[in-house]
Amino acid sequence: MSGQTEYSKIRKGVRFQAGVYAFCRAVIGPWVTRALHFSYKPSEIKSRTFLALGNHTQNLDPALLVIATKRYMRFVANAAITKGFVGLIMNNFFGVIPREKGAKGDKAVALIEANLKAGVSVGMFPEGNRTWDGETEFISPRTARLAKESGAALVTYRFTGGYLLRPRWAKYKRNGPMRGRLVREYSPEELAAMTEEQVYAAICQDLHVNAFEEQARTGDLYPGKNLAEGLEYAAYLCPSCLRIGTIRTSGDCISCECGLQARYLETGAFAKVDKMPFDNFAQWNAFQKKWMNGNCEALKARTGEPIASDGGFHVTVEENGVRKKLSSDASVAMFGDRIELGFDGRKIAYPIGVISGFGTALSGSMYFTVADGPHYQLVSTRRVSLLKYYALWRCLSGRAYI
Repeated sequence: MSGQTEYSKIRKGVRFQAGVYAFCRAVIGPWVTRALHFSYKPSEIKSRTFLALGNHTQNLDPALLVIATKRYMRFVANAAITKGFVGLIMNNFFGVIPREKGAKGDKAVALIEANLKAGVSVGMFPEGNRTWDGETEFISPRTARLAKESGAALVTYRFTGGYLLRPRWAKYKRNGPMRGRLVREYSPEELAAMTEEQVYAAICQDLHVNAFEEQARTGDLYPGKNLAEGLEYAAYLCPSCLRIGTIRTSGDCISCECGLQARYLETGAFAKVDKMPFDNFAQWNAFQKKWMNGNCEALKARTGEPIASDGGFHVTVEENGVRKKLSSDASVAMFGDRIELGFDGRKIAYPIGVISGFGTALSGSMYFTVADGPHYQLVSTRRVSLLKYYALWRCLSGRAYI
């Protein structure tokens, strides 16, 4: 395919999609900003073509970025929303760049570069997922290489308050402010003069947010009902008894059968009742990660009985482009050397080493990809931590859990 043909293919629909964005911004934008209590500093992006990066706290962050910057951009998003009837709308009206969850990102990176070189701006959230604990997640250094090699400007945008407004694990939304501001615009010339390490450091610094430190600075409150409910989606390791999967929540209360108790406050912090050593979930999650990293070898040796297991999963599998439902009541078990799916009286097992990608979506869904094999998506019908399976996969496969 010639360069001119590729250019025309990428540019196809840009003018129409920009019109859709302008319509949505004018008609739906005011409702979205009110619903999320969102305010922002007016900002102007000077560059014609840019790569916009933001920290990820809410599902509607892409819409908020468009509202705040008043600029059209194609967003990198979960490939699942580019398929079927929804996909027809997302592809034609919004020009989504698909990123297959749990798979290598080479194809998405190539599409991003092609769009930028064709003069189409791109927006993405380099953490890949919404933060679980209120602190900006790990950002791959590959993001800096992409920014430098694209030839486009780089824009960094920071959201604050979004996590406490509705934590990723939470059952209910709270009331309270969310804010956004453009941190910096780097011209192509500035990026060219910086090393890849310097660009990476700038991205990480610009997008870093600790929700609890920000709340302490502003004094904002986030009242709502049943503030603690859902925390067990993310809090998988009890800091008192060190058992996995024993945390429970009800209303504003957090507990474990070992006696640990705490209450979730409108500040997002914990009121400690008994055996709770942490002030907030960011501290708790840091402890979970440290414990996982420090106990990897012992966990790898647990091959006779599962480290973690749960039932009640809807499971779908996709292989060779064909997607089908596998079970509506499957079980999952993670051992030191393998993961097992159980359904209809049989089991499917994969060694940890052949699982090339693993991740979580929303609060009750996870997925994994077998190298040169099928891609599985699992949706839980119960309130259990799926983050623990991701944490275990990273440690058991020798990947750093940061």
